[in-house]
Amino acid sequence: MEHGKEAPAGRKPELSILNVLFCLLVVLIHVLSHPVSTLDRSSWQFLTVLIPQRLAFAAVSGFFVLSGVKLCLTGDSRFSLSQYYKRRAKTLLLPYLLAMAVYYAYFIWRGYYTFSLGQLCQFWLVGDLSAHFYFVVALIQFVVLVPLWRVFVRKYDAVLALPFALGLSWLCARYLGSFLALLKPGLEFPYSDRVFATYLIYYLAGCYIGRNYQTFLTLLERNKALIRVLFVTLTLADAVFSALLFSGRAAIPFLEEIHIGYQMSAILFCFQLAAQWKDRPLPRPVAELDSVSYLIYLYHCLAITEFNLMADRMGINRVMVRLPLRAMFVYGGTVAGCLLWHRGILLLKAQLKRKEGTPHE
Repeated sequence: MEHGKEAPAGRKPELSILNVLFCLLVVLIHVLSHPVSTLDRSSWQFLTVLIPQRLAFAAVSGFFVLSGVKLCLTGDSRFSLSQYYKRRAKTLLLPYLLAMAVYYAYFIWRGYYTFSLGQLCQFWLVGDLSAHFYFVVALIQFVVLVPLWRVFVRKYDAVLALPFALGLSWLCARYLGSFLALLKPGLEFPYSDRVFATYLIYYLAGCYIGRNYQTFLTLLERNKALIRVLFVTLTLADAVFSALLFSGRAAIPFLEEIHIGYQMSAILFCFQLAAQWKDRPLPRPVAELDSVSYLIYLYHCLAITEFNLMADRMGINRVMVRLPLRAMFVYGGTVAGCLLWHRGILLLKAQLKRKEGTPHE
């Protein structure tokens, strides 16, 4: 894409809609994890939870795209690296460190760990205390390398850079552990999912989109029919081949490539739908969810853990009975809790500001 007119860096309704959608889909991935891991793989019930979970994984890649978009929406003349790092430390890093400490304290309370500062630091660094923290670890790596991405997308064209980024992401996702084992025989590296290069294609694509935002929206509208055909075709292919592989009915060696294609088509399709809201006011419920989406992401797995313990104590063992209760508890509890926390913080700030503005007698 050629570098078009720079888009304003304000909060865009379509990006907020995508942010909320991807957040809710990530929660769905983890809500469905228990039935996916416990149901009989030859049953139809297994397929009813496996397929939505597989398709929802596009949300993770979508988050990396959104991060790149938001980074490069700001024009070069208006971008301050120091201010960017301060903002990301406040909005990304500190909430992550706090959430990790909360999870660790909770697990200590439940008797899973005894406190160790070294262990907590390791959890902060690797992000393996809970299943979803890997995303934050990978995203922080992109944040650290922000000067590189901004120079890169300004200097090199997307048509040349993105195919190589796709190849590198594919190689890292599938073979990074094997490559490291060649360099050091016997080395096991189970952390490919938190190495930034695994998601490079999505983040860089987002950077190019942000830098050429108006051109990208025009391309979405002009190619609407093609995007929808690709989305439907690749969704069906990913669903069918995933069902065949994970149910044990067939070996599908090319499933990862199908899955990558599906994710790309799904992100474009969702972007194209969300772009219909670009000139409309954002619905209030979406705006409120957007404001707490990162909190929902950070804390929903804590709600899942607590529900599992409660369900075990109550003897709710049937998986398909447990699933809707789990979904209601996790979505309802996490969203309500995060909204209450956010509003409480806003109220506290408003009260403090009023006190500061009160003249002394």
